[in-house]
Amino acid sequence: MPVNGITQPKNEIHVKELDMSTRSRFEFIETRLFWGEGLTANELAEAFGITRQSAQATIHNYRQRHPRQMRYDPKRKRHFPEDSFSPSYVRAAPILFLDYLRGQTLAGFYREERGLSDIEVTDLDRLLRPELPLEPVRTVLTALLREQVVQINYRSKNRESVTVRSISPNHLVFADDRYHLRAYCHQKKYFLDFVLSRILWAEITKEEWVSSIEDKSWHTFVTLRFRPDPRLPAETREALLSNYESQENGYLQVRCREALAYYIKRKLLSSDYKFSIPLWESA
Repeated sequence: MPVNGITQPKNEIHVKELDMSTRSRFEFIETRLFWGEGLTANELAEAFGITRQSAQATIHNYRQRHPRQMRYDPKRKRHFPEDSFSPSYVRAAPILFLDYLRGQTLAGFYREERGLSDIEVTDLDRLLRPELPLEPVRTVLTALLREQVVQINYRSKNRESVTVRSISPNHLVFADDRYHLRAYCHQKKYFLDFVLSRILWAEITKEEWVSSIEDKSWHTFVTLRFRPDPRLPAETREALLSNYESQENGYLQVRCREALAYYIKRKLLSSDYKFSIPLWESA
């Protein structure tokens, strides 16, 4: 049954019977099976700080509860999903998986161990983000993990027609409340940002993957300086500066990769709804 418009994972009864530690390990197993390169007992053991024997027992427990979901490849010594695999503990939605990755990254800045908070955050920005097609996103993320070239059908904002590109994905970026790929474009011969929601189709090819080592704009850091627009009331200018620790002598300083400076400028220099002018200006 859908809850708040979201289809719940199947096998709800089995899911609710699990203790938190087992469920967390099952979530990890399914994430690696569905979005990753399969799973080994050593990877599960390392992720949760348990022995290899305990990890093997967890995998066995999962297979007992969910038969015909995963298979073991003795040559590659890894567990892989069956063709009929359908997750019970995680959702097969690209935007939710990318949010999970982003959340794990953000959580890493705060804590060293896994944990749960009793405080719920209502994220309104999620209501306005574009839908992401499942298979193209899975293909692109696989290419990113494997360092492979992927051919895509891409709908550019500045063109009416869909273009075919071969790209070498290098970095996953979250900016402007959406996900981007920093990738080398084999047609244009330089590095570009591709919005994930505009990738309509994707297929991995055998072309030679191009590393971002030559992406000078990615490896170059710049410091951007802004100040509140002088046309704003004095109290508004003071309030804006008080929001940032990096402000000094009336200026906001932001250090970022040169390739991403555009997004910061666009965010800060866009016209404000209330004042009908940008809140900041470049200094």
